[in-house]
Amino acid sequence: MVKVKIWLKNLRYSVAFLFRPITPVAFSFLFLVLTCIVLVVTIMNMDENLKVYEISLSILTGITASLLIAIMSELYNNYRFNTKRQREIRKYFRCVAGYEIHQSSIMEVNSEYESDVTLGDGRVYATFRQLGEIIPILREALNNRDYLYRTEINEIDDILYNYDEIVKIIWVGLLPEYMSLISQRHDESCDGKAKEDNKCNLEGEGMGDQELIDDESITDYPELYNFLKTEVMYYVEKKYNPDIYDKDPEQLESVIEKAVFYDRHIFNEYFEVTDTRYELVKLIDDEKLSKRGFEFRSYMISKACGNIDKSMLKLQKRATKEPHIWTMAKG
Repeated sequence: MVKVKIWLKNLRYSVAFLFRPITPVAFSFLFLVLTCIVLVVTIMNMDENLKVYEISLSILTGITASLLIAIMSELYNNYRFNTKRQREIRKYFRCVAGYEIHQSSIMEVNSEYESDVTLGDGRVYATFRQLGEIIPILREALNNRDYLYRTEINEIDDILYNYDEIVKIIWVGLLPEYMSLISQRHDESCDGKAKEDNKCNLEGEGMGDQELIDDESITDYPELYNFLKTEVMYYVEKKYNPDIYDKDPEQLESVIEKAVFYDRHIFNEYFEVTDTRYELVKLIDDEKLSKRGFEFRSYMISKACGNIDKSMLKLQKRATKEPHIWTMAKG
């Protein structure tokens, strides 16, 4: 009985492919109905022996046939587009359909093993944990934007915007120390290469004297500091030219993304992501919110993750209208 219900629901959603999007079909059908009504009323009030009667009847027949063909053609194109769309962006559908399942799983694990929850808790932290899975897939989905509806594109754009805000917030705090480490490491590398071609004369002198905002030192967070040092070592060893600093800020974004996706634990104590902070930041005036340090990072990253969570739920709601996917999306 359950299998029959699932089959019937999949059939219903598959048939709905014919009418998605509904606007062209509805407009053509409405135009057909209005035209037929006008012509029928006109013909009924004419003398059958008049030439105009025959012409009006021919016009009615022609318009009806043409619009019916146009409607059938539109229905066919809709079905072909929607079936191809489900095939071309299947990774995207799997991602958004299983989002809530993964959220629930992460929150359950967090509540059971509190010792692991050192970076945050609740839904917004679960969203932060999933960034490594959802962001690459959403970026790939935008490469196939021809198969996405406008509302889906808008939500994906909002998600990527909020994710970029997370990276930017971390980037601002880490850039001075990252540049200092680049300068130190590059000087060491140049000394080891006997300063060949005098390429050690970089514009990085004095970078180590920069201080992080709010007199904060990155060395207060050993795991994060060691992670940056390791990434700097790999980066500098591949580049021994005077224009290395031109690419540093952009490279740091990649380093932060790597940490967010695969090494979240290094941000322990650097910021926290919680539902409470997400709710509070909506009530705090921007002018009263400190623009620096732990509190600012925690509030703004929690806010961004909360916004991502909302957009993902909207995308998941749309996925419930897809045949063969609704079962996971509603789970």
